Amino acid sequence: MFEPDSNTLVHGFDWFKGARPQGDEAKLVERRHYAATFEWVAKLVSVQGLDDMIRLHNLDLEQDLPDFFAVHPHLQFKLLFLDCGLYKVVRICLENFWPRLIPGGVLILDNFNHETSPGETKAVRELLPGKSIRSFGFAHQPTGYLIKD
Repeated sequence: MFEPDSNTLVHGFDWFKGARPQGDEAKLVERRHYAATFEWVAKLVSVQGLDDMIRLHNLDLEQDLPDFFAVHPHLQFKLLFLDCGLYKVVRICLENFWPRLIPGGVLILDNFNHETSPGETKAVRELLPGKSIRSFGFAHQPTGYLIKD
């Protein structure tokens, strides 16, 4: 959207069924909360005239992401915005997206160091140890970002 004259595509990944917290996270996040249908999001994209630049992918990130990238090994990203919050989802996303984030690319974390999403912080610390997480001083959320070396 900020490169209107380029061929850059925006990819959105969701399973459109809401949160699926497990274990201790189930106490913090209501199951199936935060859901929107694929059709509703696709309509929002279309109404804004963004059909040519946005690709929505309806898949279960916990299960389908490795297979998706096996079919699309060429994809690389300049910007990743993770709005998952749940440990297993964030972990699988980082394992699959981080290697595809270009040097100088930005990873934005919507729920980093937030009391309702400790799994996001845990997954980031495990998979990206020693990385400097910066914060947005002007916003409630997202809560952190980092720039890939």
